[in-house]
Amino acid sequence: MIRLDQLSQVAEEILGGLRAEPGLLYSAPRRPAARITGPRRALAFALSLALVIGLGALALNQAPPQTIPQVSHQQAGLQSGLPEGMRSIADVPRGSLVLSQDESPAYQGVWARGSGGNFPLIRLDGRFYRLLNNPADVSSLAGQALGTVALTTSEPALDRGGDTISSIVNAGESVFALDRMGGGAVGAMVDGQMRAFQRVAFAGNALVGSESLRDTLPGGASALQLSGLGTITDPGLVSQLMDTLLSQAVYQGSQLNETSQALLIQYPSGMVLQMAVSGTTLSASGTWSCPQFFDAFFAAEE
Repeated sequence: MIRLDQLSQVAEEILGGLRAEPGLLYSAPRRPAARITGPRRALAFALSLALVIGLGALALNQAPPQTIPQVSHQQAGLQSGLPEGMRSIADVPRGSLVLSQDESPAYQGVWARGSGGNFPLIRLDGRFYRLLNNPADVSSLAGQALGTVALTTSEPALDRGGDTISSIVNAGESVFALDRMGGGAVGAMVDGQMRAFQRVAFAGNALVGSESLRDTLPGGASALQLSGLGTITDPGLVSQLMDTLLSQAVYQGSQLNETSQALLIQYPSGMVLQMAVSGTTLSASGTWSCPQFFDAFFAAEE
């Protein structure tokens, strides 16, 4: 058996003193091809194979360690080193609605529907909140507990008590405030997920006491979409339009009118609230008339 320390001597004998020098490239064509006999051919093949395996093992031992790409991630609601634009995307709740960028966006609604004249809701302190289809989970926005559901009933309109009740949230579950939503929305567990509920009118109940539209619809929106007309994302225009709506809307009554046109109001947190639109009126927690808002929206779209 040939030992590793004899490889150099055996290779010298087989190669006949050839050296890997520049002149070899030019002199090779002039040399007659040496004829290798069977046993020596087998030996040469074995040596070549051993040399390849040895070099391969050496290369593996000296190869630099692989670098695993690191992906930045964060829990929703926490600060990070991501650029501002990327942070806003990372922070939005899972399943948040993306507003259409079409010139004439089709109707998009976020209000969940129910059976008959009822829809999934919560009554808290005499105020009603309707389940939203989006986002799918708002646990990152949940704040302090506001109350506990005392009764789950399929006929909330028939209950005249003052307890917190729901047609979809199980009794014993807490109702939570949502970050920067004020009185406009709350959160509660539905089928294992923290879901959002928007303040709306129900069974002739809209405003409580001296409330105004500002008490049911928070400011600070980041985008507005009016189905059939367009979407506005310019911060200055959005702020002006919201100021017009909140300051000049006139209360028309406690009804909630379901229509085929909607104003979607998006917030930096990813939350989207809805108002049903008919002509120059808007409905959510009661019905409001505001021609000035629509005039300003039309002008902003031109």
